[in-house]
Amino acid sequence: MNHVFKYYKNKLKSRKHLPALAVMLGVSILSGCNSQKEISVSEPEAKAKQPNILFILSDDHRWDLIGKYHPIIKTPNLDKLANQGTVFKNAFVTTPICATSRVSILTSLTERTHDFTFGRPGTGIEESNSIYPKVLKDNGYRSAFVGKYEIKLSGKAEDKFDYFKELLQTKTVQYQGKEIPQTYHIAELAKTFIAQPENNEKPWVMAVNFWDPHAHDRDQEDQYHYPAEFEHYYEDVTIPDAKFSKDSTFDQLPQFLKESIGHVRWTYRYGTDAIYQKMVKRHYRAISGVDKAIGMIYAELEKQGVADNTVIIYAGDNGYNINERQLAGKWFGWEEDLRIPLIIYDPRNKSAQGIEKTEMALNIDIAPTILALAGVEAPKSYQGESLTALLNNDKDTTMPWRQEFFFEHMYQPKRVSIPPTVGLRTNKWKYVDFYKNDFQQLYNLESDPEEQHNLAQHPDYQTVLADLSARTDAYIKQYEDLRSAEVEQRPSFVNVRNEDSKQ
Repeated sequence: MNHVFKYYKNKLKSRKHLPALAVMLGVSILSGCNSQKEISVSEPEAKAKQPNILFILSDDHRWDLIGKYHPIIKTPNLDKLANQGTVFKNAFVTTPICATSRVSILTSLTERTHDFTFGRPGTGIEESNSIYPKVLKDNGYRSAFVGKYEIKLSGKAEDKFDYFKELLQTKTVQYQGKEIPQTYHIAELAKTFIAQPENNEKPWVMAVNFWDPHAHDRDQEDQYHYPAEFEHYYEDVTIPDAKFSKDSTFDQLPQFLKESIGHVRWTYRYGTDAIYQKMVKRHYRAISGVDKAIGMIYAELEKQGVADNTVIIYAGDNGYNINERQLAGKWFGWEEDLRIPLIIYDPRNKSAQGIEKTEMALNIDIAPTILALAGVEAPKSYQGESLTALLNNDKDTTMPWRQEFFFEHMYQPKRVSIPPTVGLRTNKWKYVDFYKNDFQQLYNLESDPEEQHNLAQHPDYQTVLADLSARTDAYIKQYEDLRSAEVEQRPSFVNVRNEDSKQ
């Protein structure tokens, strides 16, 4: 455990927060964060073997909607990546909303530390300079970004990216004299970067962020859009009912959830059986459209002769409720909100092909994993863990992999109702505190994996509830103490769980 003490000593000695060391160490021991052994190679050898890295992110694609694991949806290109790569079956986000999750992916920081969500100031200078594309750019890589951005980073984009194509959400785009779906436009821009001759001189890293299958929120009639060729996909099937989608389940929800934007959007997404069938099929078609775009990008890798040296990582930015509990969207804390698909395909690593991993992986693990694959040291600020030890089936670790993680959702807009949350998920327990609404949830994931029975008020589980609540507070303190000086000086976020909110 010496690495744990060293880690927090380095974190805290310049911040004068040494009194918090004991709390942080306690949380770290509980979480069982992995300390992995990096492969030692000489610098010339590491540079010679540096791969290209393609990170693909889709919006609102939950973990189970991949053809390999789903009886209806068709995703042949993702299936190929899953069959030839490593699938993390228990992958989660630390905050289930797009803007915050995307910053967490880039910075390997939780929301509580980087402090970015909608309506907040841009990410601080220190945080912005630690994003993995800039770190790789500073270490000899060419870096690129294509697609949905919708975040605020300090500094200029050109200081972080050699190729930067930020896109707002649209249905179609005029491209080279043709009207094409935006999903394909994103693929074409990615292909353009891959084909640049400058890439012959340096390895490259590119983030491709699709807007789909995110709904077009103003279009309540159709919501989800996709390339026309998918119009007849799934029309001959009946989508099964979502779990807990009956009135009896909804009636048991607290009033603040019944009035939330999750149920408001449910009315025009899934409010009747006919609407449910229509919208789910449209959502599936949008995912199939993204899948085809991924195939287009991969074909360009093959055309340029770099497919065998390009690591591909695919993920979603958060989970998604599709009529569960008569809710739509994400934001809350159930498995539907937190779980994402995560696939890593490294064509150089034959032992990691066709493998499934059940260890907890987080969105904050993506940046350190990318840097580790490139042989570049991660910033000390990173809170995630490189997944390379799991990819390599490395048994030589001094500590077990994490057994729990902290999650939260701090955004609370004025125009709609989204209740803020904090919580803790272990292998056995899920604790969620809607702290502004005086409502807690406790689920035994071993006996109740679908999270049907809330045990928070059960007298037999008050000790468990109190323990998980205290550990949640410890994580909050840990992550707040790790804020940069710039973020620390900002006005506190209005939605901060404290003793008053728990009374």
